[in-house]
Amino acid sequence: MLYQLAYVSSARSPLGQETLSDILEVSQRNNARDQITGVLMYHDQLFFQVLEGEKAVVEDCYYRRIVHDHRHSNLSLTWSDGVERRTFSDWLMGYAGPDEIGQFTRGKFHSLEELKTDNGLNEPVKHVALELALLMFRDSR
Repeated sequence: MLYQLAYVSSARSPLGQETLSDILEVSQRNNARDQITGVLMYHDQLFFQVLEGEKAVVEDCYYRRIVHDHRHSNLSLTWSDGVERRTFSDWLMGYAGPDEIGQFTRGKFHSLEELKTDNGLNEPVKHVALELALLMFRDSR
């Protein structure tokens, strides 16, 4: 059975593009090996990530690798459940920063900053990652 897990966390310090690129490169390599797909969002020292794959493998990734990663703290598991199909089937680990989110949301948002202010939200957000991101950024105000 396929499974999705989403969490938020705080970066211990601001991360530059080089560090984010390193995180994505390692994540993509590990996820290819473990058949995990997902997306990572980073903005204002906050991480939001969705992982999907076989339940045991996704939980192992979260509880053995992510929870023990020294680059972040205050991890909070926001959602986990079985799913019928992958949402991010084409992404070993997609990335959306504050400026890139628009290209992955069919123009609903141009930046993560809009999630904080609700600007431009004319229709309900149907994507689980965006729903959870919206809740996360509303709570972080």
